[in-house]
Amino acid sequence: MPNSNAIAAAWIEALASRSEIPFASKLKAHFAGAEITRLCDCGCNSFECSVKEVGAVEPLCSPGRPGSFFEAAFSAGLEEPIDVVFFADKHGYLSGIDIHYGLSNSGPMPSGVVLGSLLYTMPEATVAL
Repeated sequence: MPNSNAIAAAWIEALASRSEIPFASKLKAHFAGAEITRLCDCGCNSFECSVKEVGAVEPLCSPGRPGSFFEAAFSAGLEEPIDVVFFADKHGYLSGIDIHYGLSNSGPMPSGVVLGSLLYTMPEATVAL
């Protein structure tokens, strides 16, 4: 299934509901105020974005160096886990999410993925139970 804005929005919805992601409550607001600038077409569901309404939302992470700042892997009842890497700009605002099937992007994302249990986070997050 080709990547699309609707697929990115569905991932935001799913990830925003996960208590294991420390900034989950902020994801929807960041995405609502963002413009998608790139959809990956390799078969993964990754995307890049730019938050336009920066004054309207709190940063996801501390300002500083742009790049990846959090990773989580989930079981999904498939042969490979689903790996999610979050990226922020230099101000701490969402700049993209890599969403891969397998820890090494081992193939196209299957359709209808439902995230299961958390396998790990980097850095390690305190899981809210």
